[in-house]
Amino acid sequence: MGQITIRELEKLDFFEGIPQDILQNLLNESTVASYKKKEVIFHSRTRTEFVYFVLSGEVMLYNLTKHGNRKVIFILGKGRLLNQSIVSKKPNALFGEAVCPVQALKIPEGVFLRLMEQCHELTYSILREYERNLWRMGHQLKNTTGNMQTERKIAAKLWKLGRDFGVETEEGVMVDIDLTITLMADLVGVPRENVSRACKVLTDRGLIHYSSKRFILTDFDGFADFYKM
Repeated sequence: MGQITIRELEKLDFFEGIPQDILQNLLNESTVASYKKKEVIFHSRTRTEFVYFVLSGEVMLYNLTKHGNRKVIFILGKGRLLNQSIVSKKPNALFGEAVCPVQALKIPEGVFLRLMEQCHELTYSILREYERNLWRMGHQLKNTTGNMQTERKIAAKLWKLGRDFGVETEEGVMVDIDLTITLMADLVGVPRENVSRACKVLTDRGLIHYSSKRFILTDFDGFADFYKM
């Protein structure tokens, strides 16, 4: 993918309603960067001088526990803002890593901040994105309490991934991301062996089918009922 057009940018939810002159200025100052699967886009505790938007693929934002284990906070897809800090200019709190081959729009931070001052619609989009992330964080905290069964934690996470990255198939809703059992363990914050057992329970209940790193939610509506039990 080379440089993108204003029309392509307007199709991304984040940029909806932003004046075309602002979009053109963004494109004039931006570049499209490519990242390989498992390539780190930015590191925790470092400063980045760019604002990143996903154009294709998926990126996971994660941190490391004191024991060196990875805890995935978000998996973000097309059109999503990767930066968790722009105005404050603080170091990154999280790592950003490509889940698969990724194309990202890179905009110099100074340019982006200047355009935010000129365009309240752009600032509004930033606030809307951060509110969305805060809502998701609150939802995740509710679903990762110690007394919540692992099966329900996984069901809640798969339901959300199915809503964000789901593709309709004859068998059900397929989560169109390479999801290993190890990555699922990082997403829900429990040991890999527990995830394997929990996935077997969900399979036996007829809620999922797992093959070739793909989860298929055979009863998507039933998932919501299950994890809210």
